[in-house]
Amino acid sequence: MKVKKKDLANLEKKSTRKEYINMAIGVILIALGIHLFLAPTKLTLGGGAGLAIVLNSVFPISTGAWLVIINVVLFIIGFIFLGPSFGKRTIVASLGLSVLVWILDIAFPIKEPIVDNLFIQLVACVLMYGRGVAMVLNSYGSTGGSDIFAKILNKYFGLDLGKGCLIVDFSITLLAWYQFGTEIALYSLVGVVLNGTVIDNTINGLNTSKLCFINTSKTKEVCEFLTDNLTRSANVYKAIGAYTGVEKDVIQTVVSNRDYIVLKRYIRDIDPLAFIVAASASETLGWRWRSIVR
Repeated sequence: MKVKKKDLANLEKKSTRKEYINMAIGVILIALGIHLFLAPTKLTLGGGAGLAIVLNSVFPISTGAWLVIINVVLFIIGFIFLGPSFGKRTIVASLGLSVLVWILDIAFPIKEPIVDNLFIQLVACVLMYGRGVAMVLNSYGSTGGSDIFAKILNKYFGLDLGKGCLIVDFSITLLAWYQFGTEIALYSLVGVVLNGTVIDNTINGLNTSKLCFINTSKTKEVCEFLTDNLTRSANVYKAIGAYTGVEKDVIQTVVSNRDYIVLKRYIRDIDPLAFIVAASASETLGWRWRSIVR
């Protein structure tokens, strides 16, 4: 099947639109996590939001307003030390998050924690906040914050980004310990670890698909089902069975986890003797999937 430029352009627009929608949902989840759980309990998960919560306890300015100030200052620092290397999505996501938290602070102020149990607050926040961050990252965006300092450390000291983010987040947690005490600091450290786990698992879950190798005598039917019903393509190889010596076709394709159930049921109905090997693919990039670069 020859890919037309018009089809590729339409697919690119559709993919970009979907990514921006996912990024917007992610920003909303992060903002709700900060407003509902982090700010009222003084818990921090590092980043710009954590610093804003600490500063809010020192100066009479709302967390949302501090987050706007912090992100603007960080972008200025980033432009000075890194140059104009920030993507449009990072600017949109970080400023959008800052403004949204500020609006929530004004429209729906929360002075006391929703529940008295600090651990429940932490878990609820991490589940919401971590999933939101994962959705933003998976859409090739970033909420700024510690990422900018991590990039500066990477550029001037050769420190990898993961360790740079950890150092910055740990430093903010130390500020929280100084300002709010040992209990909040320990809960915050646990939150940083849990948040990273939730982010990794969410990204893996969002991108996981099924890599399938199908040995069947109904090659044409299966390929037509893939292209016409599941809008997926495939590669077809010739293979000879080691035991039978019979030449058969092997279809290699990648489908979503949901489509795999449909495909498996279809193959069972038309060719009960088919042989299928399916494995989880951690990420699939390219035509009709996520873009390779953004």
